[in-house]
Amino acid sequence: MNFKRVLIKISGELFSSGNNGFNNNRLNEICNNISNVISSGIDVSLVVGGGNIIRGREFQNSGIIKRETADSIGMLATVLNGIMLREMLLNRNIDCVIVSALDLPFDIKKLNPFVVNNLVQDHKTIIIVGGLGLPYFSTDTISVVGASLSHCDAILKATNTDGVYDKDPNKYNDAQHLTQLTYEFAIEHNLQVMDETAFLLARNLKKPIFVFSAFEENCFLKALNGEIRRSVVSDD
Repeated sequence: MNFKRVLIKISGELFSSGNNGFNNNRLNEICNNISNVISSGIDVSLVVGGGNIIRGREFQNSGIIKRETADSIGMLATVLNGIMLREMLLNRNIDCVIVSALDLPFDIKKLNPFVVNNLVQDHKTIIIVGGLGLPYFSTDTISVVGASLSHCDAILKATNTDGVYDKDPNKYNDAQHLTQLTYEFAIEHNLQVMDETAFLLARNLKKPIFVFSAFEENCFLKALNGEIRRSVVSDD
């Protein structure tokens, strides 16, 4: 497939390398990997999580706060990561713009089809923060929505494993790696590399999802080219 633009979903935990906050080495590695994709001639959109700063649902699960409040905390955490990512990419002369469904300062543009389409036409790197601006929706969901709005050919999800397995490889020694699987298979077998809403949207919008290890060197470009172990979720 000839990829013109891809959306890369980056978990917030990858910014910290196991600790809260930011790890400069990890951030540089992520930005170098993004730069390599752009240098290959592929435009990039990005969605970042916020788990390195705070996971609001951890407080929700303890009964301290409501789900709506927890999701609001998580959305704001993604904004901090997006600003950090923008500055590091700008330092590499990558022309990038943050967009959000939330009303925010810091030169963050409003997420809507017209704004995003103009950025795509100008070949800008787009960083999407703040989710959909509503509770109950994950960064997986905004990744699929963002991929559609920015006309991406595929979604890249970097994780802590080298793809999708039929069951948790950290718990089961006989877990089988799945190189290719359908959205329906992922939903039916509750393979939680993405949530069900995201899988359903990806299926309806025909956006293939590449799942691979974030800890491989130059992982984004190699995942696209099939040079590292990966799983592809699609209609085929």
